[in-house]
Amino acid sequence: MSWKIREEAVLKSGLTPADLEQALSLPHWIAVILHHRMRSWGDQSLDAVKRFLEPSLKFLPDPFSLPDMDRGAERLAEAITEGQKIAVYGDYDVDGTVGSAVLRRFLRRLGVEPTIYQPDRQKEGYGINRAAVERLAEEGHQLMIAVDCGITSVAEVERANELGMDVIICDHHEPKEILPPAYAVLDHRRADNESAIQSLSGAGVAFYLAIATRSMLRDIGHFDPENGSVKEPDIRELLDLVALAAVADMVPLVDENRILLKAGLDKMRKNPNLGIRELLRVADIKPEEVAAYHLGFVLGPRINASGRLGSANGAMELLTTDDPEEARALAEKLHGVNAERIELQNEVVDEALAQAALKIEANPEIPALVLIGDGWHEGVIGIVASKVVERYQRPVAMITFATHSGFGKGSVRGIPRLDMLSAMEAGAAHLKGFGGHKAAAGLSLEKNEIEAFTDAFVNAIGDQASVLTEGKSRLLPREVVADLVLENDDALTAESVAMLDRLAPFGIGNAEPVVVVSGWKIAGSKTLKERHLKIQFTTQQNKSLEGFWANGSGRLSVPEATEVDIICLPQINSFRNLNRLELKIKDIRAARTTQ
Repeated sequence: MSWKIREEAVLKSGLTPADLEQALSLPHWIAVILHHRMRSWGDQSLDAVKRFLEPSLKFLPDPFSLPDMDRGAERLAEAITEGQKIAVYGDYDVDGTVGSAVLRRFLRRLGVEPTIYQPDRQKEGYGINRAAVERLAEEGHQLMIAVDCGITSVAEVERANELGMDVIICDHHEPKEILPPAYAVLDHRRADNESAIQSLSGAGVAFYLAIATRSMLRDIGHFDPENGSVKEPDIRELLDLVALAAVADMVPLVDENRILLKAGLDKMRKNPNLGIRELLRVADIKPEEVAAYHLGFVLGPRINASGRLGSANGAMELLTTDDPEEARALAEKLHGVNAERIELQNEVVDEALAQAALKIEANPEIPALVLIGDGWHEGVIGIVASKVVERYQRPVAMITFATHSGFGKGSVRGIPRLDMLSAMEAGAAHLKGFGGHKAAAGLSLEKNEIEAFTDAFVNAIGDQASVLTEGKSRLLPREVVADLVLENDDALTAESVAMLDRLAPFGIGNAEPVVVVSGWKIAGSKTLKERHLKIQFTTQQNKSLEGFWANGSGRLSVPEATEVDIICLPQINSFRNLNRLELKIKDIRAARTTQ
């Protein structure tokens, strides 16, 4: 693993780390970390920094600035006021499920009960399908809202139009050259989107539609007492759902998503959605202690498990019920389904890692892996692909032929700096279909196309890596990037490290801060659960400090009492109500120059 230290950015605004340190009363090393994050911001002013450190709903961009939002809100308001039959067509994963729950809860507050339709992952696959469109139209639905899908469903939307059913698309995936002929296409990735809205989840787009529709209804007097008894819904009740989707679907946690996540976490800690409260209970997490980590690695997998191994309806009902007994029963059922998913997943992990090891043994410089299974469950291959990526640090396409039809489905997971969608396009001639974004994609293909697709995909990834390494390698090396080298470890105090929370929550687009400390000594180590390490250090100032190295067993190659460099995230461990400073370790090596 190579270590890299970020170079200090020169911002358009001219602000320096010293300026941030003085204006915001930050420790210098935290000011440097914040300064690094600003290099990707469009607005690099001090006001933008203050908005980042204190995200507030008042800073959300105007939903009507998104193309077609006025049409979408007007059409949904019309359906509500005229009592038209509304269907919500949501994808089966966590984002589609949560986004559909957002609209269902919103519409119920307005006295409207929408039909919820979520396709079966294995029988119907991803996206809007023609048979479902025809069924919904036959049942008399006049409006269909697609959530987390639909941006490439041109033929299916045309069919809906033929049958007299309008469609509103709430998506965040990459559109093709031709947009579907929907009544409104809400997707910030549209080429004509010039608004500040740039990174929402599908549920986030649905939430913005709810905000805009409420505004439209307010303008036409729908909530006036003389017009009836409809009470204006409090949109803030939906924020914990929106936050859950943002983290679980791995959208960039910047700009509006940072605001939505902060507000959503606040609501989740104080008064969570009943279904979320019960999911936290079965996972043994107190609402007041919930963090972004729990959304992505505790709640998200349990909601996803429903759609991965069968129907997503159980998760949908959990997130939209107001019945405590029903919520308890559904949460326990999802908890059990998730345990089943983990067992099934672990079997596939073992097979996939063994197959990957053989490929790398045969060609250590192979830039990407295509792994094939005849019975792998389609619902777990995406998760497994991520685990193979984590182990071997190269893009992975996991393809399963779960039936004997000769037709396979796959999930692709990438690594930073490489573009999976571009690599898929290079192999498009060998695929029946594909879609996704830079970090992840899905595909379908015939079995006789495996060899040709593998060659095209692996070569495309190799070409990308070759450009990034200036022709030195077709394999992108494993790399960990630090914000700075801490020359004086006296700066690492519990008080200063606690101030890192002002930069949280961390995730995609706002990475965990990483620093390098030098010249410490290892005082002892202990293996936990056969794969993790707990390490005791002695600092240059002869202080004792502890570190945790996830999956570090077998990676510590320096003896005790040796001076080492450590690349890590300093953090406060609040175990059993005791706050103490510790390190989240990324790598350790014998002490040397880190530049």
